[in-house]
Amino acid sequence: MFSLTKRLKEAVSLTNKLDQKRFPKVLGRVIQKLGDHQATRIFTADEEQQLAGILGLDQSELEMMLSLSRYVFEQAAYHNSSASNLMKSLQEAGMAESAAEAFATVWKASRGGMIKKLQSYTLGTPMVLKGTDWRFRLKMSTKSIEKEKELKSILRMTVGAPSYDMDGGDGLGGLGGEQISMELGRDGLVDLYSKLEKIQTQIDALTKK
Repeated sequence: MFSLTKRLKEAVSLTNKLDQKRFPKVLGRVIQKLGDHQATRIFTADEEQQLAGILGLDQSELEMMLSLSRYVFEQAAYHNSSASNLMKSLQEAGMAESAAEAFATVWKASRGGMIKKLQSYTLGTPMVLKGTDWRFRLKMSTKSIEKEKELKSILRMTVGAPSYDMDGGDGLGGLGGEQISMELGRDGLVDLYSKLEKIQTQIDALTKK
């Protein structure tokens, strides 16, 4: 479930040294905010300063611990993991039993609600894709010795609110809504495809029974 990168190992080592009596309360706050799409941060600046003092961490260590906590719960949701499997995976990653158990306990209590929140999660105003279109454009650049050709793709997407009239006549092919255009080269297309594949994989993981 977890890739054992150098940063992950450092974060796990740091977590193992924390006061495990206070740690579950921190995790409870993390998962609460993780499921709130309107939350921009887990703790306020003043709360972070107080928490760092209580846990005996500097600011960078606190940020590392909070990043790890978010990452663990996001991975648990992505894999639709049970509490026992999460605890096992964390211990395999080098986390102490007490810290792994704290994650598992908080995840067990919040798992059902967290999955539902992530399934219905939307960013900003809910918009739906109503149509797509594309074309190619050949760009020519002249040099003193040779000419270079660069093929670009123009991707056009029409988006709108779910309640928007799908047959509205506004010059957008009868779809209604707002147009978004992107010019992409080969690398941009590959990157976009990779991200869309990752999104689809996560949706499949969250919705599979």
